[in-house]
Amino acid sequence: MFMEHLALTYKCHSSIGNSLDLNIMIKEVLTSFVEETNAIKGFFYLIDENNKLYKYLAYDDNFAYDETIFQEQIKDLAVIKYFEYNQKEIILLLPLEKAAFFIVFEKDYSKFEFVISMFQDLIVKLNISIDACLNVQKIKNKNKMLNHLANELKEQQKQLLESDKYKSNFLANMSHELKTPLNSIIVISSIMAKNRNQKLDDEQIKNMKIINSCGNDLLILINDILDISKIEAGELSINLSKINLFELLENLVLDMQPLANEKGLVVNYNSNNKELFLLSDLNRIKQIVKNLMSNAIKFTDKGSIEIILEENINDIIIKVIDEGIGISKEKLDYIFERFKQADGSTTRKYGGTGLGLAISKELASLLGGEIKAFSTLGQGSTFELILPKKTNIKNISDDKVTISSKNTDIVIDDIILFDMEESLKQEDNIIKKDEKLLIINSDYVAFFPIAVLLRKQNFILTYCKSFEEAYDILKNKYDLVIIDEDNSDLDIFDFLDYCKENELKKIVISSENIEEKDYLQKQLMKNELMNKILTYLGR
Repeated sequence: MFMEHLALTYKCHSSIGNSLDLNIMIKEVLTSFVEETNAIKGFFYLIDENNKLYKYLAYDDNFAYDETIFQEQIKDLAVIKYFEYNQKEIILLLPLEKAAFFIVFEKDYSKFEFVISMFQDLIVKLNISIDACLNVQKIKNKNKMLNHLANELKEQQKQLLESDKYKSNFLANMSHELKTPLNSIIVISSIMAKNRNQKLDDEQIKNMKIINSCGNDLLILINDILDISKIEAGELSINLSKINLFELLENLVLDMQPLANEKGLVVNYNSNNKELFLLSDLNRIKQIVKNLMSNAIKFTDKGSIEIILEENINDIIIKVIDEGIGISKEKLDYIFERFKQADGSTTRKYGGTGLGLAISKELASLLGGEIKAFSTLGQGSTFELILPKKTNIKNISDDKVTISSKNTDIVIDDIILFDMEESLKQEDNIIKKDEKLLIINSDYVAFFPIAVLLRKQNFILTYCKSFEEAYDILKNKYDLVIIDEDNSDLDIFDFLDYCKENELKKIVISSENIEEKDYLQKQLMKNELMNKILTYLGR
C-alpha cells in the first residue's frame, strides 16, 4: 500500500510545472489527477478578483454539472474539502490562489484521506506553476498587443510619410504655378511705376508701387515655402564651387546698403583676410547671410550693423551683429522653428512669416555647418554662421551634388562625403580593413565623382599631382595606385616599372583603348572603375 501511495504521489507531483503554457500544463495535471486517483471526471476553473469561477478545462466533459453549486463551494477557499453532489458522486475541491480543481469520485471511494493529504502537499507547487503560466500569458498578450501597435504605428508612419511627400509635391507644384503669374505682376507693376509715358498720376504710381511691393513680399514667401518643401523631400541640390568669402560678403553688403540707408543705419564690414576660400555652395551661403542681414536691418531702428568674417583652425565664422530690438532668453530656443517669431507683436509690426531662420538653419546643416544665436532684449542680437573648412555635405544623395570650378587647385581632401546616416548605420556591426589608395591625377575636379564612391567604401584616399610626389608617398604601404595617364606629368613607363619592382597593384586610366589587364579606358571609368578596384583588392 505504501509503495502504491508513493507511486501515486510521484506521478501527480511530476505532472506539475512541465510547461509554461497554461493549457498544456493543466491538461497534463488534470489528466494525472483523474487517472492516477481513479476519479470519474475533473474540472479546472480560474477565479477572478471578484471570486467568480471561469471554466478553463475539463476531463470528460460529456456530463453537465451545476456550476452554481461549484460557485457556492468556493466561498471558503481555506482548505481542501469534499462534498456530495448527488447520490452517486462526491466532488473533491482543491482550492488555489487563482484557481480551483474539482475532482469527481464515486461515492464509495475509499482513499479520500490519503488523496486529500497528497493534494495538500501539491498546493504550493501548483500555485507557483499556475502563477508562472499566467505571467507568461500576460507577457505574450502584451507582446501581441505591442506588435499590433507597432504594426499600426509603422502603417501610420508610412501614411504620414506618403502624406508629407504629397504635401511637399503639392507645395512645390503650387509654388511654381503661383510664381509664373506673380513674376508678370511684379515686372509689369515695376515698369508702370516708373511712368515713362507720363500717363499715370501720383495716386496711380503709388498704387503700382504697393502692388509691386506686395508682389515681391509674396514671391519671397513662395520661395521660402518652395525651399522648405525641397528640404523636406530631399530634393535640394548643392553646387560646390571655390568661393572667396571676403568678396561674397563685400558684394552682399553693397547689395543690402540701400535698405540700411533707408532706415539711417550704418553697416560695417570687417575681415582680416581678403582671400578666404571655401569649397561650398555659393548661392546657399549667400541665401543664409542675406537672410541674417535682412533680419538685422528689419529689426534695428537705429544704430549700426556689423558683419565680421573670421576663421579658426577648423571653421570659418560669419557674424551678423545688430543693435536692434533683441530677443529674450526664453524665446531664443524656438526662433529657428518654422513660422515662429519672438512673439505675435513682432509679426504685426515688422511682418514676415517666420520661415527665414528655419530655412537658414536647415541650409547651414546641409552644408555641414550650424547657426548660433545670442541676444539681449533691447540691446541687439548676434547670429553666427559656422562653416567647416572641410566641406561636410549632410543627408543629400550624390546625384543632388555637383562640383564646378575653372580652377585646377581644388583639393578634394577638403571634402567629407556624404553623411547619409542610414547607409552608415548598416555597416556599424561589420569590422573592415580600410585599404589605402594613392591617386595620381592633376585634375581633382574631374575625379570628384569617383572620390565620392571610394569614400563611401571606406577607402583611405591620398592624392598627388606628379610621379615625383608619388615616389615619396609610396615609402609608406599602399594597397593600390590609380594613375590618370592623361593628367600625369612625366613618362608613365618609369613609374610602371617602379610599381612592378615593388609589387604594387595599379590601375591606369587612359583615353586610349589598351587591351591590358591594368588599363581602363577613361570613358568607362564611371561605370567600371569601382568594380575593378574591388576586384583587385579582393572585396
